Amino acid sequence: MGVFVGGGSGGRGAAVTGMPYSAQEVTEHVQTLADGTRITQPSQQVTYYRDSQGRTRTERTIPLPPGMASQANAAPAFIDIFDAVSGARYTLDPRSKTARKVEIPPPPPPPPPGTTAVRAANGRAVSAAIVPSGDPVAAQRQRPETTHESLGIQSIEGVTAQGTRTTYVYPVGFFGNDRPITVVDETWMCQDLKRVVLSKTSDPRSGESTTRLTNISRAEPDPALFQVPPDYEIK
Repeated sequence: MGVFVGGGSGGRGAAVTGMPYSAQEVTEHVQTLADGTRITQPSQQVTYYRDSQGRTRTERTIPLPPGMASQANAAPAFIDIFDAVSGARYTLDPRSKTARKVEIPPPPPPPPPGTTAVRAANGRAVSAAIVPSGDPVAAQRQRPETTHESLGIQSIEGVTAQGTRTTYVYPVGFFGNDRPITVVDETWMCQDLKRVVLSKTSDPRSGESTTRLTNISRAEPDPALFQVPPDYEIK
């Protein structure tokens, strides 16, 4: 989340520079069954770092099922470093002390006028001609009814964020449903960090999910966090 602006895993996007921070991201998911039973999934936590040069570090721990966590059976951890200066990505495995290096190509040039960028099966962005729909009424029936609502500005975890609520109403028959389905997404964006600090999704099919940044620090992270440790083998 929030590592690049206009970039993805398939190429090198524009790095966010001059906005260092570190934070923990916590995701919680709760599902309520038809009989009222509530299922709460183990919370997932990710730690993010970004320095003034746009380099990022992501530390992610995969939670184990209840009853499996122990000192001898620790949850696996994954560390991802993106060096926006050299254009390289490193995936670190702390258990084997190895690092896999991948060179990230620069972003492709913008598509010529009259085309739109689409993503091929291999993840690369390609261009395709814009073809108008032959039946605009039929095309409209395939889309949910979407409304956007501004939620204003508020302070979240010590930073200022702009909120937006998007509501999707899927008509009868869209998923084989016999009545409309309403999905609500709420997003709070911090422009000072160029990333989302709080998001909520309410979907009657899957439940409620909340992702929040906590322990936000605007201090410059330790430069060593964005380097492969000397005792790691780079592959």
